[in-house]
Amino acid sequence: MLDRPPVAGLKVSFQSATTPPQVLSVDGSTTVQAGESATYTASINEEEATRPLSYEWQFGDGGEGAGRMASNTYGEPGTYTVTANVSNRAGSASGSASGSVTVEVTAPPEPARIASISADPNPADEGESVQFSSSAEGDTPLSREWSFGDGSTATGENPTHTYEEPGQYTARLRVSNEAGEDSRTVTVRVNRTLPEICTTVSELNSSFFERNSSTLTEEAESSLQENADILSQCTNLTARVEGFAAPGERNPEALSEDRAESVAGFYEANGVPAERIQTSGEGQVEGVTSKKGGARQYRRVDSLPERENGDM
Repeated sequence: MLDRPPVAGLKVSFQSATTPPQVLSVDGSTTVQAGESATYTASINEEEATRPLSYEWQFGDGGEGAGRMASNTYGEPGTYTVTANVSNRAGSASGSASGSVTVEVTAPPEPARIASISADPNPADEGESVQFSSSAEGDTPLSREWSFGDGSTATGENPTHTYEEPGQYTARLRVSNEAGEDSRTVTVRVNRTLPEICTTVSELNSSFFERNSSTLTEEAESSLQENADILSQCTNLTARVEGFAAPGERNPEALSEDRAESVAGFYEANGVPAERIQTSGEGQVEGVTSKKGGARQYRRVDSLPERENGDM
């Protein structure tokens, strides 16, 4: 067969067929917690679409990605649209396609946390109702469990409790939810209920001594017993014990100290703790005293009551 030359003026062009991509689906998590990474994959008509293919992603929060598979971490809760844009070199034909999926971003779980805990009144008296208060944060529902340090328990946000015995108690609150738990304590001091005299007494009996003696007489012990009874039941009181000597007595400084120590010893023997007694020897009495007892008023020991706040 003879070759024929091409006909002058006839143009022949060859154009290969191209197939644009189609996004069949966008697959990935539709619910994710803020702060967690979410991964998405674009499924396309791989067998038909002309290569090469380009993948671009928009995650709806300003984040972007590339590749058939891409990941994003959402910082804030909300609803976002994840869009995959796929394109190829399909010439003048439509060479791109897109697909999307909606993702709900939720806040991460918030474990239970105690913001504050308190007790009022504190200190309290025995038999007095104590109001406990608390403030807690975290995902609801929150469970609150109280233990009051005396074997009693309760539930709820702001329970009340009555301590029947004086002492120091550690009340504990435990708050929990599905995400975690927290506990805190508050120390409650419970005082013994004091007789009225403990808040009103301003003067105690003085004790008188024989000349040049620091030995307690029966009369002195009788008056001191009344003092000891008050001091032993009034835990809010301390006693300042001051000894004196009369003019002309031997060694007035030492004698006044010995007399004060004799009185302190009597108090201790009758249930008054030593740490609640202070002694001092004042030496020889100067001037005129207002104490009753005639001339023997110079040979005495005064017991001066003081309350915890320093009041007389």
